[in-house]
Amino acid sequence: MTHFFQGIDKVTFEGADSTNPMAFHHYNPDEIVMGKRMADHLRFAVAFWHSFAWEGGDPFGGQTFERPWHPQDSMERARLKADAAFEMFDLLNVPYFCWHDADIRPETGSFDTNLKTLNEITDYFGEKMQLSGTKLLWGTANMFTHRRWMSGASTNPDPDVFAFAAATVKSCLDATHKLGGENYVLWGGREGYETLLNTDMGLELDHMGRFLSMVVDYKHKIGFKGQILVEPKPQEP
Repeated sequence: MTHFFQGIDKVTFEGADSTNPMAFHHYNPDEIVMGKRMADHLRFAVAFWHSFAWEGGDPFGGQTFERPWHPQDSMERARLKADAAFEMFDLLNVPYFCWHDADIRPETGSFDTNLKTLNEITDYFGEKMQLSGTKLLWGTANMFTHRRWMSGASTNPDPDVFAFAAATVKSCLDATHKLGGENYVLWGGREGYETLLNTDMGLELDHMGRFLSMVVDYKHKIGFKGQILVEPKPQEP
């Protein structure tokens, strides 16, 4: 057990008249709304990247947050980050969390090592989930931060990068399935093109379509019952 949040009590529902800033004023998980508990309508999840992986930078400057697990370059720090996360989940009584693979394991540049560390940290997550009751809403693959994804993942013109992307999604879907995740998300943050002058759009769409079909085929192959969710964000980046 870690103690990143010593002196902070669990956050509970106290009602709209409460003046406690560390309480829920309107979210009452057990309140029945239209025949369902509020917690079943509002399935809140803590996102690992914003809450723990993000270092507080922006396009105009670098890291501004100083966390005990920064820099995120070792399994020791990955486990420390997980310890802090599950302690916070418990304080918030949050039902779910979610992650990209790069949020929870160090980036090594090698697929084999990334796979090894992903399996190791998700085993660690599994132990913590049994104790906490917090569930995985969804997992996903970060295929946008590392420079290998500069020209896309499923639409990348380099077949080696396409293969790396397919293997990465496979490993993340396996990890999500192992942890009992309820969904798997695909976000093509660097898919597509900058201008019509530097792409064959029809070929890109064919490659993306084939990639999505492979994901769904593999989902059924391993018996994953969750939904495959596609996150569209036009003009981002």
